[in-house]
Amino acid sequence: MKWRITCKETTELVSRAMDERLPFGERVAMRMHLAICTNCSRFTRQLHEMRRLFKVETEANDAVPGLTPEARQRIANELQNKLDT
Repeated sequence: MKWRITCKETTELVSRAMDERLPFGERVAMRMHLAICTNCSRFTRQLHEMRRLFKVETEANDAVPGLTPEARQRIANELQNKLDT
């Protein structure tokens, strides 16, 4: 991996780093770029904030009951009726 990477390469690495551990060279290149690029640093903060907000929203909805079996069946019937016509 090269040590100087573009903004496009950095944003791809930042995104991947949220889901997996990057190899050492990629981590160093990403961090070096983030240290000097305000736009990529801002993108990284925004990406982390979006993930945090989605997690909070998802956790908040865990207590909300889902559709009843009857409601699911009505929806399935309506969809099937639309497909049949």
